[in-house]
Amino acid sequence: MTRESKGVSGSVGQRLVLAKEQKATLRELYSSTKRTVDDLPYTEEFEWLYTQFVARTGLTMTRHDVWRALSSQRKAKELIRKER
Repeated sequence: MTRESKGVSGSVGQRLVLAKEQKATLRELYSSTKRTVDDLPYTEEFEWLYTQFVARTGLTMTRHDVWRALSSQRKAKELIRKER
């Protein structure tokens, strides 16, 4: 995982960049959950996903970072589509 600085309207922000293997781990864990990305935060399923992802990858990430990574994967259409 790396963070890239990216200027946004004159301000400096950081964008999370995961390696291919880390993205694959996140997709695998997400496919094991029953909820959609939007329904995951603040649930036991998300806590499980977060704990497993950090343990498997060895990364130090916040829950917010993991959720953002999931959201980015969804936006890139790399996650399986789940029914609501």
